[in-house]
Amino acid sequence: MYLTSRDDVEFTVLNKNPKEIYFTSPYPSGYPDVDRAKALLYEIKNPKGALVFIHGSGSGNFSHLKYYTKNFSKNGYITMMPILPYHFGRVPYGCNSSSSFLKGNSSIMEKKFFQAVNDILTCIDYLEKLGIDNINIMGYSFGGMISTIVMALDDRLNKGILIVTGGNFEYIIWHSIATRVIRLNYEEDKSCNPERCHEIHKTFEEAAKRFNGIEELKKLPSCFRYDPSLFASLLNREKVLMFTALLDPFIPRVSSDDLWYRIGKPKRYFLLSGHMTAHIFFKRYILNKSLSFLDK
Repeated sequence: MYLTSRDDVEFTVLNKNPKEIYFTSPYPSGYPDVDRAKALLYEIKNPKGALVFIHGSGSGNFSHLKYYTKNFSKNGYITMMPILPYHFGRVPYGCNSSSSFLKGNSSIMEKKFFQAVNDILTCIDYLEKLGIDNINIMGYSFGGMISTIVMALDDRLNKGILIVTGGNFEYIIWHSIATRVIRLNYEEDKSCNPERCHEIHKTFEEAAKRFNGIEELKKLPSCFRYDPSLFASLLNREKVLMFTALLDPFIPRVSSDDLWYRIGKPKRYFLLSGHMTAHIFFKRYILNKSLSFLDK
């Protein structure tokens, strides 16, 4: 699942600007193009720490987010930006990268989350081999969901920054415009519907309260196993910073609040924006608040 062996992972480094780091995913999907993992590395001399930055889902959430990787590196942090599986070239041949990750029922989805998390853990391995002991993580939108799970599993991480993200997939699946492709899949294969989802999630509250580690995942429904709200209680609220967009049609406010509450109500800033416009209008604000948080 989430802690597949990474002992035999080998890295190939292309000395470009930024450097390109390649490795074979330790949790293979079976698709060669998906399993060839890639990350961009912004190196600096005498860093005060490192940051793993995780982009959002879709085909339009990559290039403009390099604003953060470039500026964190200018402010003293080696920054690593992995490309998630089923995104930006890491897609099965002939597939559309804008929706590849979100296609499939919950059993298929959980395997995609397993691979994404294992890839991020491998990137942390790489930074650790560079001799960096102050490693942090920052996730934007869908990347914030992956970041939450990674923080819960890896105590090498110091702090985490979660931007316009949330948890509890009952809210996200049925009330977000971003998950329409998932709803269409469910309609086609009849594997789920709002009523069945609600019935399954009647046990989510108790499962999240009791959850104490990944050894418990096998006892839970597959759609619980990749829900960031399930993992939230394993995070230290003092080491988490959140940003919530008040006019967000992609991450419903109830979803953002759910994750914030379950983490323990960490420091949070509200942005008077939508999901996409959070970066457009508040990128400098997000950057400055995040740097202040990391530098404390």
